[in-house]
Amino acid sequence: MPFTALDVQARMQELSAAGAPFALRDFDIDGIALKGYANAPADLVQLLQTGRAHGDKPFIVYEDQRLSFEDFFARADILASRLQSDFGIAKGERVAIAMRNCPHWAIAFVAAVLAGAVVVPLNSWGKAGELLFGVEDSGARVLVCDAQRLALIATELPPRGVRAIVADPAGDLPATNVYSFEAVLERGGARGFTAAAVQPGDPALILYTSGSTGTPKGVLHRHIGVSQALMNMYFLGLLNVSLEGPWELPPGTEGETPLLSVPLFHATGLVAGLLLPLQLGQKVVLMYKWDARAALRLIQEEKITGMTSVPAVLQDLFTHPDYDDYDTRSLFRVGVAGAATPEGLPELIEARVGRVSRSAGWGMTETMAVGTAMSGQIYDLNPAAAGVKPPIVDLRCVGPEGDPLPPGEIGELQIKGITVCAGYWGRPDATAEIMDGPWLRTGDLGRLDADGFLHITGRIKEIVIRGGENIYPGEIENVAYSMNPVQEVVVFGVPDAKMGEELAMVAYARPASALTAEALRAHVAERLAAYKVPKYVEISPRPLPQNASGKLFKRQIQENFVARLRG
Repeated sequence: MPFTALDVQARMQELSAAGAPFALRDFDIDGIALKGYANAPADLVQLLQTGRAHGDKPFIVYEDQRLSFEDFFARADILASRLQSDFGIAKGERVAIAMRNCPHWAIAFVAAVLAGAVVVPLNSWGKAGELLFGVEDSGARVLVCDAQRLALIATELPPRGVRAIVADPAGDLPATNVYSFEAVLERGGARGFTAAAVQPGDPALILYTSGSTGTPKGVLHRHIGVSQALMNMYFLGLLNVSLEGPWELPPGTEGETPLLSVPLFHATGLVAGLLLPLQLGQKVVLMYKWDARAALRLIQEEKITGMTSVPAVLQDLFTHPDYDDYDTRSLFRVGVAGAATPEGLPELIEARVGRVSRSAGWGMTETMAVGTAMSGQIYDLNPAAAGVKPPIVDLRCVGPEGDPLPPGEIGELQIKGITVCAGYWGRPDATAEIMDGPWLRTGDLGRLDADGFLHITGRIKEIVIRGGENIYPGEIENVAYSMNPVQEVVVFGVPDAKMGEELAMVAYARPASALTAEALRAHVAERLAAYKVPKYVEISPRPLPQNASGKLFKRQIQENFVARLRG
């Protein structure tokens, strides 16, 4: 019998009642009582230690490397010991990670946590200035990176007192402050190593996100927030199973085996792609870089059962001309994340896989991606919504004066919960701007309906979400303004069927300059990551329109550009 929205709410209450698997209790976080799952690990160290129970089961497959849980933790313990003894990492000091998805990334993360460090996962697509900003702003003493990232900033690290541990170095290492990952492990020394003693409210993680000034801000997360974010994934999974029944694994598969195709430096990638399989004992398959044919081979050889990725990746996979040449019968759980779902993609997934994981959700880096979610038949109750809140979250929409609005009225969405960040690293001013007491101002406009479903109606802030990456136009505008001929410039998002949104830039150059769109794009490309380089660049022959207060009229410029784009 089909269930209703009331049934969903009732089932959530059952699962989180006293004595239930997801029973709730109040946690004191900086003097504020916040609801959390009573049975969640208290901190990341406790969470990670649960993975040791899986012993010689396979854990990570990457290229020609295969690590069991035992192998993985042996390496992580040695690195943690070396971080403490050789690199002087004490509790609360920062260790940055900058590399592509690979076993070294996962080992470095676990080792840093066990050593008591605050981990700083940097966006590996960043250019030199962006990577260096994260290292410098966080005050990281150690950077664990790959050769590609080291080449960008190697000469800048010694003057800042930062030592680097480099995975798979290419050629000879610089003589100063750079060490081979494997050489560090070969020294051994994990015997007698004791993981750091941390408290639930201690800082655990700094994730960089774009900010309203165009300068990235470090989102500081507590140990308990990360642990609760993982527990919330289990809650959502059990909620669906309790309503719909379990999904059966396809014949020939030995257990769930995810293919990780989202970056580990994102909140969702870290929690769902590393912490979840580590705790559950799943084998996780990593790729050097996205390649549809390679992914098809891995699905066949490793019996991949599931993957979640941005629409562009899924379209690339399921429309590949060689798709039917591979045995993909093991793949049964496919989810879309990180961008708007293009028309026709769910039908394509269903045609290829036999079923589609119908889902939607809303979250932020500042909430460890926890917010609202729905999938399966819950999704079918209200496909236009962004999901319902779990029991560890409170939501409200407020008016211009900050007054809570009744259901159905549109206002700024605010969230309160145990996974909400402690604030922005070293930015008390920015933290004060985003917090309204215990409530986080999201900058998103939305409404809550009578059934508890959230509907996102717009964004107060101007972040562009391209292929799952959050991009703040102000950062790109600042770079464009550093090019001498540029007098006025605006950057904004335009709808794109593949990426969700693409970046567009409209600039006006000083009279008599010979600025071209190609030159301006190249200027940006030299200074920012490729995903931040606008696809569309237009040089206006006249000054850009301004509003009554003398500010550039970005909305009008954007609307006119989109109209021209659509012809």
